[in-house]
Amino acid sequence: MKEEPIRTGAGTFWAWVPAGLLASMVLGLGTLAYIAIDDPGFALEPDYYEKAVQWDRSLAEARESHALGFRLEPAHSLLLGADGQIEVELTLRDRRGSAVSGAELSLEAFPNAAAHKIERPKLRETSPGTYRTQLHGGASGLWELRCRVSYGTARFQQVLRLEVSKGRT
Repeated sequence: MKEEPIRTGAGTFWAWVPAGLLASMVLGLGTLAYIAIDDPGFALEPDYYEKAVQWDRSLAEARESHALGFRLEPAHSLLLGADGQIEVELTLRDRRGSAVSGAELSLEAFPNAAAHKIERPKLRETSPGTYRTQLHGGASGLWELRCRVSYGTARFQQVLRLEVSKGRT
């Protein structure tokens, strides 16, 4: 009569080790993917492919803006109000420093810490050469304002990086 081998169970433990390692790897990758997707500071440049295709046109617009000699200046420092509003007031000046009235201004504004929160308000002229709008971002810190100006047939663009500090309470 043939004897049966004695089973200790040690073989079944080692058989599950590769499965456990594989499961922990999948769980770790899933956790890292969730963190990457849920990151509030992560943002992609809108229409980045189209902007890359149009790079030469962007360079031509930048040269045209420089030749035009316009510049935008903040009228005062940007303050974050208790209501979360940020009052933006910009003055448009020509090459001689004179205020330029009658232009059409628009901008893309976002806090650098949350670049996915882009606001696109139009600015209205409140006095000759001074244009105003409000942002609703509710965040202090460094903001980027991508300004586009249309003045007759002329086009002008300028990027401003301004600090928004907590103020009016």
